[in-house]
Amino acid sequence: MRPGIELLADQPGSGPEVRRRHVYLLRLKLWLNKGDPVRWASASGFVDRARLEDNGETLVADMRIDRENLVNGLFHGIQGMRIGGTRKLKIAPHLAYGARGVPGTIPENALIIAEVSVLEERVLARSDCEMI
Repeated sequence: MRPGIELLADQPGSGPEVRRRHVYLLRLKLWLNKGDPVRWASASGFVDRARLEDNGETLVADMRIDRENLVNGLFHGIQGMRIGGTRKLKIAPHLAYGARGVPGTIPENALIIAEVSVLEERVLARSDCEMI
């Protein structure tokens, strides 16, 4: 793991290894350092392919594994995962949402705990690739 990312738990998957620039269905849950869950006001990801569960605490979405779609801590924390796996990561602010945070959702300079599961690889048509 890179400095600023701590692996807290790892349940290895049995599927193929996750590859950069490929799209996967991810389940993502975030907590602030004190244990408060992050509740999203709306789902982010590909249009009509993202949803919120658990009263807005869990995002289930198709995400391309690249630095444009994931914060650096998730991008690097997913490396080496396999489909079907789940990791829990502690991500330093500079690799998460930084000094800006996410107004109304994540405070500035917040340390984030992230649990990410790779559910399956997706093959999307170009028409499916519009982001919200």
